[in-house]
Amino acid sequence: MRSFLVTGGCGFIGSHLADALVGAGSRVRILDDFSTGKRGNAPAKAEIVAGDVADADAVRAAMAGMD
Repeated sequence: MRSFLVTGGCGFIGSHLADALVGAGSRVRILDDFSTGKRGNAPAKAEIVAGDVADADAVRAAMAGMD
């Protein structure tokens, strides 16, 4: 099983990408700061990490274990 990090995965485009990846059987982790996205947009099987892509430590932590 492949593992993917989707940044902005609670927004319109990111949530559709996350849905497709989960539907294909992949493990999905989402990094989102919820500035425009909503938690409810993410697929139920995705792991959600609150954080900003401008924060190097948050990105590093979110990338851990992803392909």
